[in-house]
Amino acid sequence: MHGMPVTPAVELSGIHKFYGGVHALCGVDLSIARGEVCVAIGPSGSGKSTLLRCINQLEVISAGRVRLSGVLQGYREIDGKLHELSRREISEQRRRTGMVFQRFNLFPHMTALQNVIEGPVHVKRQSKKQARERGLALLDRVGLDRLGDRYPNQLSGGQQQRVAIARALAMDPEVMLFDEPTSALDPELVGEVLDVIKDLARTGMTMMLVTHEIGFAREVADHLIFMDNGVVVERGKPQDVLTNAKEPRTKAFLSKVL
Repeated sequence: MHGMPVTPAVELSGIHKFYGGVHALCGVDLSIARGEVCVAIGPSGSGKSTLLRCINQLEVISAGRVRLSGVLQGYREIDGKLHELSRREISEQRRRTGMVFQRFNLFPHMTALQNVIEGPVHVKRQSKKQARERGLALLDRVGLDRLGDRYPNQLSGGQQQRVAIARALAMDPEVMLFDEPTSALDPELVGEVLDVIKDLARTGMTMMLVTHEIGFAREVADHLIFMDNGVVVERGKPQDVLTNAKEPRTKAFLSKVL
């Protein structure tokens, strides 16, 4: 197919982020095609989570451009000058991404199902009935169809994280972002969460994942980036990066974790 170039789902160009004197991201460029899974690996403090938070505007970038499906995030560009969007416009844009954190961040006073339908009802103004039907279907999709009336403290960590995934999906995001979704879990519960993410990948959801699970990264990623000190040091097909890294920093990291 020739013709129009296809707009990436996520496009980052020249992203810098400073926290005071700390240069957390140093000019990161990244493009994720629609339906693709990008996985970021690297040592703690390398900027991986910060990058995710810049994509969904939890962090304000210091320089560069973030675009989702070609739409500039956080700003309007008029005659080459950037003008900040209002908070309302930003929260509108933020709905295009679903974010799943290390800690599940569920509302403790709400059941699993109430957690899932809260956003659609209050933010998207869906009817309770419609939100409920969809919420039950999503809980079924993450393997929790029988546990909708349980409260978070009655669920295991893996179950809570699967509720958090269903809750993010309930807002119909274009892109799902996962920030080390299994790092707070007991080892025997990691698999059930990874299985849900694998299933999302199979259905063609566009995703970016930060993870320490290298085997999982190899299995699920369309492309892999290795970050260190706020820079994308190496990128490519997971097989190539993991078995045939070119950069000394990548090799040194992998020799410790593989």
